Amino acid sequence: MKGTSFAQNMDVKIGNNVQFGEYCNIASNVYLGNNILIAGKVSFVGKHDHTFNIPGQTIWAGERGDNGITIVEDDVWIGTGSIIISGVTIGKGSIIAAGSIVTKSIPSCEIWGGNPAKKIKDRFSPEDKLYHLKLV
Repeated sequence: MKGTSFAQNMDVKIGNNVQFGEYCNIASNVYLGNNILIAGKVSFVGKHDHTFNIPGQTIWAGERGDNGITIVEDDVWIGTGSIIISGVTIGKGSIIAAGSIVTKSIPSCEIWGGNPAKKIKDRFSPEDKLYHLKLV
């Protein structure tokens, strides 16, 4: 967890067997389940971090908007350099490819990647998915 930072006043819950790579940044409300691999330089950031549309008010002085809670369910792997925008859920057993920007929720046992992240493929066949989800 070398160099990993947690922003002040964020609601962060961390389950069992959660591994952070080096230099991750947690700057939003995040609930992490169990058995999660987070590679290096992954960032959890707010969707509405700063008010910027009020004339005469600096961005610095702007209030933070409601960013919601990011939920990372059990058995998830997030690849190096990914950015997770707040308010999404990453479903059980899913994989996020390195360098992805996640802007919407991801169903269980799917592999997503890109900018913005899109489904690449299913992790398992439908039968194997049901079996896997019963065990994790």
